[in-house]
Amino acid sequence: MTTADHMHRLRTVLDAYGADPARWPAADRTVLEPFVAQSAEARALMAAEAQFDGVLSQVARTVPAATADRARAALFAKLDGELEAAAAAPGVVVPFARKTVRPPAVADTRGFWKEASVMAASLLVGFFTVSQGLLEGSGFDPVQLTVSSVDDADDVSAIALGHADAEPSEEDLL
Repeated sequence: MTTADHMHRLRTVLDAYGADPARWPAADRTVLEPFVAQSAEARALMAAEAQFDGVLSQVARTVPAATADRARAALFAKLDGELEAAAAAPGVVVPFARKTVRPPAVADTRGFWKEASVMAASLLVGFFTVSQGLLEGSGFDPVQLTVSSVDDADDVSAIALGHADAEPSEEDLL
């Protein structure tokens, strides 16, 4: 680790565990204690964190019950007031932006040509793949895709792969 990495890790450990090395994880303690001993910047950072730890230790650890009761009562009073104000106020209506609608002829034409071009491209890729023999030796038989029976019509995998019992290696294709 470089000095910058050590300083970054020291800041992270100090933020999480404080300046007392006894509270640090053992792995960090073995790496960072020698680093702090040799680095003046690290010792200054440790001293500042120790001062902050001292301030935190002087803060009361528990809130007196009377203070907690007053805070709870004030919070509930504020919530009750907000609920009453919300019930008395008229509802706020947020208008939504309306979507512009194209004439049906334009929308249908664009959708049709987009879908037709995708299907035509798929058909061309299929013809090219079969005509070049790219599927030979792969165990995939394109003829199986065209073979189906009435019994297999409900089985999606049988429609996609041909007959379910046509070839035992169909699972390899998935």
